[in-house]
Amino acid sequence: MNNCLAAGSFYGRLCAGLIAALMPAAAAHAQEAWMLLSRESGCVSLQMLVRMERLPQAPSSPEEFAAMMRARGHQVVVTLPEGFPKEMAGKAVMVKYAENRAPVFLREELCRRADKP
Repeated sequence: MNNCLAAGSFYGRLCAGLIAALMPAAAAHAQEAWMLLSRESGCVSLQMLVRMERLPQAPSSPEEFAAMMRARGHQVVVTLPEGFPKEMAGKAVMVKYAENRAPVFLREELCRRADKP
């Protein structure tokens, strides 16, 4: 079974809070920050990408990260992470740029909701 509820407790909480998370106003959504989804630590700062990829600065969005990887010559695919419901488009983004390299970005609001018990 390949869906976000089967992926583990963090993902389960993330999906459980999905309905509430899909309600923010468009203006708030546009200014909301992004976080990086870590298998070990849940949501972490995009600064993690600076260390992982030796970037000169942290990207502010998945689109900016994709542009950085394209500038390095990678073929990049920006898509909804596998197993996430289509309603999460624009709130959960995977940037695949190499074999086994596909960080998942989440809107900060989703991370805050997922961290609540």
